[in-house]
Amino acid sequence: MKNDNTYIKRLIDSELEKWKNDISHKPLLLRGARQVGKSSAIRNLGKKFDYFIELNFEKDEEIRDVFLSTKTLNPKSLCDKIAAIKQIPIIPERSLLFFDEIQGCPPAISSLRYFK
Repeated sequence: MKNDNTYIKRLIDSELEKWKNDISHKPLLLRGARQVGKSSAIRNLGKKFDYFIELNFEKDEEIRDVFLSTKTLNPKSLCDKIAAIKQIPIIPERSLLFFDEIQGCPPAISSLRYFK
């Protein structure tokens, strides 16, 4: 077994690919130590979708405000607002929506239970 990042990336990439191909997949919460390649692995997975939208809740105040100011956590409504801001369509099975640094926005965490 290799003891370098190449092996780790291959392992996480294959697990993410399984998640992508599971027709009943639910939102995925990827946790781990800082600076180990979690976001890079998701960006790599994003290449396998027609559309990839990365939202960083620490850096993007406009996106954070979408979740903080809304009265509903309805995924359709949230996706419509995000798609309008980012100018990228959000289409089921064709789009990957990546919430990075989600811990910075508790309503965004709560919204995950409604996405599928």
